[in-house]
Amino acid sequence: MTTYHLDLGDNQTEVLASVTKLTITHTELDIDAFLAADANAPVPLWGDVVLTRGNDRHPATTAWVEDVENTSTHQDVVLIAGDPADPKARRIRLTDAWASASYHLDEDDDPDAFAIAFTDITVEK
Repeated sequence: MTTYHLDLGDNQTEVLASVTKLTITHTELDIDAFLAADANAPVPLWGDVVLTRGNDRHPATTAWVEDVENTSTHQDVVLIAGDPADPKARRIRLTDAWASASYHLDEDDDPDAFAIAFTDITVEK
């Protein structure tokens, strides 16, 4: 399984325990398969993804996640597959992303997981 990192920019990177439930235009996809397929499109591919935080938490991520559905917190973020220091690590850009309140509707959900929504997704080369 690939290790992923969430990069909010300005050296604000946090290792994630998992990346699951990637949904693009109402279709759920495996994140590793999406990354391998290099599926970029000429139209925006909007959707959401569930990220589960690990033990080492960056305060910038905590603040961003806790400010759900706030339009002023929309920003481009990057999911890095592998070591962020490795220039060959694949990067998935989530355009205009924000922490979504649509996750944790069930008390049994993982308290370390949260959903982010985005207006487009691209694999950087």
